[in-house]
Amino acid sequence: MAVAQWPAADPRQYVVADALFLQRNNAAVDRALVVDATDPTQSVLSAADAQSVIGTGVRLLYGEYGTDGIGWEAGYLGVWGMDADATVGSAAGTLQAAGEIGFTSAGLAGGTLASVSTATQLNSAELNLLFHAFDGGFDRGSRFPWQRCDWYEGGQWDWLLGFRGAGLEDAATLGFVPAGAPAPSTYAVQSSSNLFAAQIGARGRWNWQRWAAEFTAKVGPAGTSLRQSQRFFDQLAPADPLRTARASPAGDMGMIAEIDLGGIYRITDVWGLRFGYDLLWLTGVALAEDQFDLSANVDPQAGTAIGTVGSVFFQGAHLGLEARW
Repeated sequence: MAVAQWPAADPRQYVVADALFLQRNNAAVDRALVVDATDPTQSVLSAADAQSVIGTGVRLLYGEYGTDGIGWEAGYLGVWGMDADATVGSAAGTLQAAGEIGFTSAGLAGGTLASVSTATQLNSAELNLLFHAFDGGFDRGSRFPWQRCDWYEGGQWDWLLGFRGAGLEDAATLGFVPAGAPAPSTYAVQSSSNLFAAQIGARGRWNWQRWAAEFTAKVGPAGTSLRQSQRFFDQLAPADPLRTARASPAGDMGMIAEIDLGGIYRITDVWGLRFGYDLLWLTGVALAEDQFDLSANVDPQAGTAIGTVGSVFFQGAHLGLEARW
């Protein structure tokens, strides 16, 4: 069976649909969350102990190149289910929250089990202007060695200039189960980080008959809109928590950066199977684990400060389809 030979060509439109498998790194401030009352200076459970599972998501991208080499593209990326938890036990029931709060709140002390759990999801959308160039395909006289290969089908380079928004939703719960209690006492925090960035980037693609390689890098400074809320539930005194529910907003600056490395197996001259590695980095975010106020303060302002300098990496693989015509 003859192998299809594609002539050097520069498609005008493309659609990408990738399944994403990304894991969040635990970038929270590594501080003690749970100690043992017999030695409260030693951590038995810290913010670094909860490691995220791999979340699943999707990337959708549509783009068009104009006849003058200037085009546009729009895309969406979402990842969900990046959950993590860690648990410790004490038969003697001596587990308590770290800091002064462990000596102040009866609900966060005297635990036979203690846990910290987190849940994270990410949504992002972007719109870019493209400045496109195509190298013309095979050229025996080219100064680039890959372009002098007989099976080289053509390469392209795109400069990107556009806008990107990203929303990071994060939740963390610190729980203690007193001896004989049917459910834990909890200290729960939810945070929301919305980033709005002007981004620049570049994408290169090189085609060799049935195979292609692609590289994309994008980065942009972002303004941020942050919010956190927190609440207590005391299993021993449900109607009298240590602090009432409260919330607070903040604004700051951050960054969105992304790198994608991929390969494409060209099924036909239009359709291709995509696979590769992805890295996404957000800075200036409010991570839920960083918002725990472990002081004994019960004033209305306690628990309303927002940590605004968090950063988080997402890394993993993608597998999907593309169409180019």
